[in-house]
Amino acid sequence: VLHPAIDLKLVNPDIGYGVFATQDIPKGTILWALDPLDQIIDQSKAKAMRDPAETQLRRYSWVNGSGDRILCWDFGRFMNHSCDPISVGPGKLEFEIAVRDIKAGEEVTCDYGTFNLEEPLICACGSANCRGRIVHEDFDRIAPVLDQKVRAAFRDIQNVQQPLWPLVQKWRLQIERGIAQPSHLPSLMENRWPRVPVAAPARQRRASP
Repeated sequence: VLHPAIDLKLVNPDIGYGVFATQDIPKGTILWALDPLDQIIDQSKAKAMRDPAETQLRRYSWVNGSGDRILCWDFGRFMNHSCDPISVGPGKLEFEIAVRDIKAGEEVTCDYGTFNLEEPLICACGSANCRGRIVHEDFDRIAPVLDQKVRAAFRDIQNVQQPLWPLVQKWRLQIERGIAQPSHLPSLMENRWPRVPVAAPARQRRASP
């Protein structure tokens, strides 16, 4: 579910709708959190779908680090991409925070490069950092950059109002540890799907007698 000070608005006829702040929102505010009404659709169910449901699912959902699809029940599904995103999450903790202050009327965006894209996306975000084309391979490169933005903003969680706080209580210990030491927060790389295989350590040979 989205922060209550975020609402739906038409961006333009080409892009369609997006979500915008209805008041100033400070850095560190929880902007989105998974809630019980959001649908988690496993891989087998998603693969069994046929049009028109399949097309709508692919358009409005994203793939998490387990390979399942997340479909938001509210306006969260209309959050647009930006190569300079405002809303970023700490690894597999199922919420996102504002990595900078947001002005009333400003569009709230995320980076689709961290959503395990199945097809390339032509970007028209207009950011000075615009990558032009968003692809699955972006994940490995942008995750460390976004991790740093989350860690720089994370301590502010305790200093601002948090209307979505009840929805993140399952992560309370991780949040407290992250506030105390942001470098210990999980990386967005934990959300990558398929996962990067970890190479087994080389076995040492015994010295000949």
